[in-house]
Amino acid sequence: MTVMADIERLPQHRHCYVCGKAHTEEGRFCSESCKDKKRTELKKKKRQYLILELLLVLVVVIAVLAVM
Repeated sequence: MTVMADIERLPQHRHCYVCGKAHTEEGRFCSESCKDKKRTELKKKKRQYLILELLLVLVVVIAVLAVM
């Protein structure tokens, strides 16, 4: 049986949003490189959604024109 006094406590920490590494700093990221990686990933996703929306609009316009 383990006694609570025998268990070593970890200091308050957070885990990085990108790599999962534990850190004690404020914020979601452990380093600037992780922050930059997430920023790049979000830009890529935003661009993909924009292209998808434009393609959807194009398909709808073509469908409406084909019906006329």
